[in-house]
Amino acid sequence: GFSNVIVAGDSRFDRVAQIAKQAKRIDLIDRFRGTERLFIAGSTWGQDEEILLKLINDNPTVKFIIAPHEIDEERITHIMEQTKGGALRYTRCTPRTSFGSKQLLILDTVGLLSSAYGYASWAYIGGGFGVGIHNTLEAATFGLPMAFGPNYQKFKEARDLVALGAATSVIDYKQLQRWFAPLRDNEIYLRKVSRISKDYTVKHQGTTNLFLNTVFNE
Repeated sequence: GFSNVIVAGDSRFDRVAQIAKQAKRIDLIDRFRGTERLFIAGSTWGQDEEILLKLINDNPTVKFIIAPHEIDEERITHIMEQTKGGALRYTRCTPRTSFGSKQLLILDTVGLLSSAYGYASWAYIGGGFGVGIHNTLEAATFGLPMAFGPNYQKFKEARDLVALGAATSVIDYKQLQRWFAPLRDNEIYLRKVSRISKDYTVKHQGTTNLFLNTVFNE
């Protein structure tokens, strides 16, 4: 029976919008991408990486970045050895590094992923084959279509993005490839899905100011 209530929403939408506006310029990623389109996989685990490696090897004209959730030598070595198009580690690159036809860049550092999404056309969010997916809003704020594993139900924004058609859940490589192929081959469809993803984050912005204005009359 209370009437003095306002539903403010989730301030994380404001935060990711701020991150996008203040995104770092990453010259190394810009040079790696070159004139090709870029696919970024963020906060990945082993099961994510196994299906992503198949996607990389089946799409030699696309550049990829993988940012593993845990940076350990054994995992990075495995990824590099299994990438047919060649791979490099971000921390081993310099301003003089020539990327040539290398297809994969492993982001073996922290603090760059949220800005790196701004260079991509598609995203994969890791963790969905474990306890749950990682942050989808950092990719959505740049208007990226995204895929992730099956364990996403406890995140409202992920459920919303799936319902809107901006994201999809996959259980194996076959489903991942089925999702990716039309977005790779049909530019009109890619722009449509990208707009849905971006609009979702824009629609939910403003919570921080609403909270401040309501509570503190600022």
